[in-house]
Amino acid sequence: MKKKTVLFMLMLCLTAAATFIGVKGYTEESGQQEIAYSVQKISPEGEVDSSSPFYDLAVKPGDTRTIEARIINTSSETISVKSELFAAYTNDNGEISYTSQAEEYDRSLKYKFNELAEIQASDIKTEIPANGEKIIKAMIEVPETAEDGVILGSWYFEKEGQEQEQEEGSGIQINNKYSYALAVKLTVNQEIAEPNLNLTGITKGLNNYKKAYFAQLQNDRPAILSELTVEAQVFKKGSYEVLYENTSEGLIMAPNSQFAFPVFLGQEAMKAGDYTMKLKVLTEDSKWDTQTWEWTEDFTVTADEARKHNEEAINDPEAEADNLWLLILGGAVLFILVLLLIYILMKRKMLRQEQKKRKKKSKKRKK
Repeated sequence: MKKKTVLFMLMLCLTAAATFIGVKGYTEESGQQEIAYSVQKISPEGEVDSSSPFYDLAVKPGDTRTIEARIINTSSETISVKSELFAAYTNDNGEISYTSQAEEYDRSLKYKFNELAEIQASDIKTEIPANGEKIIKAMIEVPETAEDGVILGSWYFEKEGQEQEQEEGSGIQINNKYSYALAVKLTVNQEIAEPNLNLTGITKGLNNYKKAYFAQLQNDRPAILSELTVEAQVFKKGSYEVLYENTSEGLIMAPNSQFAFPVFLGQEAMKAGDYTMKLKVLTEDSKWDTQTWEWTEDFTVTADEARKHNEEAINDPEAEADNLWLLILGGAVLFILVLLLIYILMKRKMLRQEQKKRKKKSKKRKK
């Protein structure tokens, strides 16, 4: 019994060591699941392009328009679908987001789509019978004071009863949600004659737990600004040596929105001091002739800011060094435990063999 207890304790230790060395993770469920419902746009009369996957409406100040969507239930049970209206914004990846409200909208945005449009009360949450479908409506009222340009938003749909499952204590979350977002573009009178971008400042912080300096870019006009290429370089103030740089192509910004373009520090620690960022942005959007904006902006990193962001970053050299030592230590413990387990098993095997030999000798003596 003592040997079994020792073996059991060793197995527990091995499990603990493996858990210690492992990395906590987040995973989305892979594999196909039955979606069971779909949403289709119904093209309204007078649409700019009826073949477009989004609502493309030419409107005038004071207009009232109605848009419709068809929800199809392909399951054998009644389902409930709720819908919401969102104002589009530019997310941290330099893409237009249609699936949520922004935590904060740019101060230049005068008209939020979700404040101009309203879903028919009975359609905010609607039930669709098994293997059936239903058409729902939303009404849009264009303000009398609306100016030339684009107002952008979306009509978002989500089936109720879809919950994110989490295994207790496992740190693993399974995402089972399926949703739809139909973009809505309102062009009031016409597109604006010329786009504009502003650099509103340089900030310091983290992007996905990686240290970065951020160029705060603002599209302060009612126009979708696409085919953007952004090039940024960071120098020590007064120096011509490039410390950090980043270039991204194919970015797009929603009307009257802002977004923080990151310049990552990589494995280097953030250091207090005075710096300069040089920034160049180019758009080849076919709506206008090629446009280019350039800025040179000085900024300062304080000792407190550097310390804070270095401590919070996952790619901080000191943190990575600490993690490496933990991995080495954990690996050494695991190796020793494995050797110990092998030794005990071999010892146990030798004892059994010795017992068999004794039994054989005992039988021979009795004969």
